[in-house]
Amino acid sequence: MKYLSHRLSAAMWARVLLLWLTLCIGAIVVGGVALWLGGFVQSNIRTELASQQITFTAVDKLTDDEKQLPGIVENAGLPLTTGNQAQAYAGLMGLHIKLAAEGAGYPDATYATLGGIQRDLRSQLDAATKAGDKTAADKAQSDLTAVTNLRNTMLTGSTLRGTLLSAYGWDNVALGITSAGVFILVLALAFLVLFIYELRRGHLPPTEA
Repeated sequence: MKYLSHRLSAAMWARVLLLWLTLCIGAIVVGGVALWLGGFVQSNIRTELASQQITFTAVDKLTDDEKQLPGIVENAGLPLTTGNQAQAYAGLMGLHIKLAAEGAGYPDATYATLGGIQRDLRSQLDAATKAGDKTAADKAQSDLTAVTNLRNTMLTGSTLRGTLLSAYGWDNVALGITSAGVFILVLALAFLVLFIYELRRGHLPPTEA
């Protein structure tokens, strides 16, 4: 600690001042760019979400299963405009896809597994048609139609869920960039304070007679 009171040479003092000033300017530039970038990305994401005109179901119309999902009751009746809301709505869509599969008689089915079921039903339909068994053919056709509709529902729902989750991820990335920009600007302020402190304190060696 005793060395802190020692006066620096003119060259060293100038380097110290230049260091603090450079760090301050650099931090201002980087922090400003981070703030702009974070705001730009978040604005685009939220504008795109708002343009979809998705609104959460009113709380009095929610089922018990829907009320158990995170963020659904809190956002009931509100328009979907943020990344966190997009994540909540994606969870709601996942529940609806699951219930649709159970209602069609294919619990735990996925888009991929339904493809195999479709092929089996087409084979059954072809066999029944060739055998002239109209009852079996009608049954196979009815089942095939139900599975095809369910698979199309899963494809559409999964695509939208993926889009919503992607929006959630980018919205939070933008928030992180903005937070980092604020932190860097705080550092810039600290560097500026150090620069002013060193400048006013003065570490130049005493002038020789």
